[in-house]
Amino acid sequence: MDKKTLTRLTKQHSVLGAISACILTIIFVCGSLLFFRGQLLNWQFAWHQDQHVERDMSWQSAVTDMVAKIPSFAEQRITLTTDPQHHHLFQIYIGHDDRLLYNNQTQQLFGQDSAQQQAAADFLYFWHINFMTHIGTDIIALACIFLIMVTISGIWIRWRDLVKKFHQYRANGKSRDVFKDSHVLLGLGVLLFMLMYGWSSALFNVGYEINAPIYHKYADKSGENYWDELGFPRKPDNYDMDAKLSAERINQVISDYQQAYPDMRIARFDIYSGPWIRLRVSGESDRSFEFVTAFYDVHGNLLYEPYRSPVNDVYNIMIQLHEGHLLGKSSHLLYFILSLMAIAAMLIGNLYWLAIREPKRAGQGLFRLQRACLEAGTCGALLAIALLLVCTRLFSQGEPLTVLANQLIVIVSLLGCGLLTCYFKQAKESAHMVLQIAGVLFLILPCIDVIRLLLGHEIYSFVHKDLLTANIAFIALSGLSFGLATIVVRVTDKVKKRTIDLEPANDRLA
Repeated sequence: MDKKTLTRLTKQHSVLGAISACILTIIFVCGSLLFFRGQLLNWQFAWHQDQHVERDMSWQSAVTDMVAKIPSFAEQRITLTTDPQHHHLFQIYIGHDDRLLYNNQTQQLFGQDSAQQQAAADFLYFWHINFMTHIGTDIIALACIFLIMVTISGIWIRWRDLVKKFHQYRANGKSRDVFKDSHVLLGLGVLLFMLMYGWSSALFNVGYEINAPIYHKYADKSGENYWDELGFPRKPDNYDMDAKLSAERINQVISDYQQAYPDMRIARFDIYSGPWIRLRVSGESDRSFEFVTAFYDVHGNLLYEPYRSPVNDVYNIMIQLHEGHLLGKSSHLLYFILSLMAIAAMLIGNLYWLAIREPKRAGQGLFRLQRACLEAGTCGALLAIALLLVCTRLFSQGEPLTVLANQLIVIVSLLGCGLLTCYFKQAKESAHMVLQIAGVLFLILPCIDVIRLLLGHEIYSFVHKDLLTANIAFIALSGLSFGLATIVVRVTDKVKKRTIDLEPANDRLA
């Protein structure tokens, strides 16, 4: 590769990497925790409340309670979550935007008031998929396209000397630039993971933006036949249009579905109220690429089952790859580790970019703005999520915080991290402090649960494993934050030393 091409690729890799990392770091932090979304929900509501007694959970009791809470349930969408053995049901999401949350243990319905309470795991989910903005899908799609370009350019830049860099020391006896190479090593380790996530995320977001206007235009033109032509079951000739849904019929549909697909975990349970009432039950398995959707009528009769096709198989495989169901439950842990490696690679890359430019540009206004954005988007992401979870644990009192409170916690954390760059003269000082605080906050979370156990508080009997899983994830994020805080200082010192060593050589050349 000639020097001119290498220089251009390096600039493209650095600039696009900095931009995409600012956006995608918090997406990856949220996504790493969302592999344990059910465990996070159980973690938030795990502790006994004084006024509530632990209940025997079942589909029947949950649906009956929900019908009593929301009589107009036939106009809503319900998302039921359980394990493959169908023993645990802890929450139901109600509504097309999942903003109502029903707790089957306490029989509480959250999110009914104007403030809209929202569980922390669900807030992370909405931040992850649309950046909590109307144009968030477009922003994420563009960042994912940049991520793909950055990954490919990184491979092209370093492919020749990968073996030399990672398996031997330089011939002249000087130590390798270990902390710079750590960015390359981490990037290589998550190469396929980054490409897969960049491709699938871009396809999800871009596909929606491209197809949604076409679907809406087609729906206006087709009228009532629109849903039929998209694959929805056709209304039976003898269908009773006056029939009403009931809790008994819903429970019968769920029971029939579980008997037909015993290995499936129900992921979504949709009720369509017009032009005729029908129910769609979707399930996913942790042991295969299969994603089943079955339609039932208001009487509980099976109307339609999907047929396999190459297009559906490709789409279902992409969903399973993106959401971490490739190897069953164990893939959640694998994806979590790969997510942490991706976070570290992006953060180290951005801080290294700052370190090599800081000696000559520290006083420039543009560089200060760049530094504030890069540190807020990378280090601030870890701080924001850690603070959100700590506030959830300390101040929720058994109920979700409001959406506004969740948004303020994240936004204030990101802005506060950016403002810290105005107080500290060097990037290593501000980044080191932010990462240390994030590590402490993540470590506080399991300490709170340990203190509650020592004080004699009891947790619901079925969430012990979920509570342990969530806290292990918090400890891992704490270790990541502390480790990155150490690397920040080492990277900056290494760059400074290398600059000093190069200055005499440059003087001789001059």
